[in-house]
Amino acid sequence: MANLNRYKFTFGKKTLTLTTEYDNLFMEEIAKVATEKYQAIKDQMPGADDETIALLLAINSLSTQLSREIEFDDKEQELKDLRNKLVAVKQDQSKIEDSL
Repeated sequence: MANLNRYKFTFGKKTLTLTTEYDNLFMEEIAKVATEKYQAIKDQMPGADDETIALLLAINSLSTQLSREIEFDDKEQELKDLRNKLVAVKQDQSKIEDSL
């Protein structure tokens, strides 16, 4: 089992303790981004409670993650296609060299 790290930070008005495999430096960055995103939503929706902001932040994060996964899958397919083209070109080149 991986070494787990306990990391405490504040989200809105709530103090949270996370058990994670990531180190404190990484978690500090996560807390910073979460705080920035929280504040951006809070600024746009000053009347929203912390739970609503947390839900919107989670949905926005999932949307971003899904977009990146789709982009990654597209890039993987593009790479696969390029590899196949390279193999075909090398086979053609080998046939030409063999015929010489």
